[in-house]
Amino acid sequence: MFKGVTFGFYARNGYFSSPVGLAEARKIVDLGTKWVCLVSTVLQDAYYSTRQYRDFRITPGDHELVSTIKFFRENGVKVMLRPMIECWDGGQRCDIMFPDDREVIPGKRRHYVADWFESYADLTRHYGRMAEETGCESYGLDSELNNLMGYNDEWLKVIQVARSVYGGHLTTSLISTERHLGIFDQFPENCWFWALDSIGTSMYAPAADRAGTSVDEMAAFLKPSVEKCRQFAERYGKMFYFGEAGCCATAGAAKLPYFWKNGGGYDGEEQARYMAALIKAFGAESWWEGMFWWKWEEQNDRPQFRDDPAGDKGFTIDGKPAATVFANWCRA
Repeated sequence: MFKGVTFGFYARNGYFSSPVGLAEARKIVDLGTKWVCLVSTVLQDAYYSTRQYRDFRITPGDHELVSTIKFFRENGVKVMLRPMIECWDGGQRCDIMFPDDREVIPGKRRHYVADWFESYADLTRHYGRMAEETGCESYGLDSELNNLMGYNDEWLKVIQVARSVYGGHLTTSLISTERHLGIFDQFPENCWFWALDSIGTSMYAPAADRAGTSVDEMAAFLKPSVEKCRQFAERYGKMFYFGEAGCCATAGAAKLPYFWKNGGGYDGEEQARYMAALIKAFGAESWWEGMFWWKWEEQNDRPQFRDDPAGDKGFTIDGKPAATVFANWCRA
């Protein structure tokens, strides 16, 4: 079961080998974390660009990724290596999309999709080799690429590339994966989901309609989400988990866990109750294989997280009540 945190999302080049990065890695170990999803941010220029690349300013160096993986594994923490694409112009990977490759004007065939997947296969080959050589227990294809989900043949080729260089657990995660049962009908015999060892979903389902809701009340509120996930997991027939799950430490944040402008003051207990409610609601399900909390540390400064002297209102859990909930879950 995945009991982990996401570490290093949008970490700039040099972070993992810096004193700050090393200290954060040590905190993760000391908390008793079982897994870490280690992120390497790669870039493409815009949502319509067809080439991904490692950036000297943003992308962590290979040497620091290797040493960080070694540190975690030597200290008993399993590692999922996951390169994640962001767009240089501020777009997100969930925005990436293209018109289908086809010929409209004779002799002028579009090939945006083919070009993007060719570049992504190169990315996968590079980081998949790193995961294999460093002994990573899992390798994650990029997450939340929902607009590209329907390119079945292209994903099967990427997975073939990944399998050719990496022999461990291969996975990916999408936004609201549980809502996409139709993909099995679209590709009934050879859906690319089935070529993976597991699949995750980004879980930010509301657990309350008011502030101050108890853990039991939140768990009850989550029942419709549990049912949707159950239907998907039973159809999928493999490991199903939360590739991301999170909530800000803000009063009322459980009403909109995915949002970062909830408007309330610091409330670490609200965040802790949301985490506990997820564990309570889904932990009883035999098909649920855990989660990676989003996220361990904040790399992109949001001033609204720091406007309350009582505490940091963001998704991070270090030094907050949710850290105790998480540590107890890891020990269970």
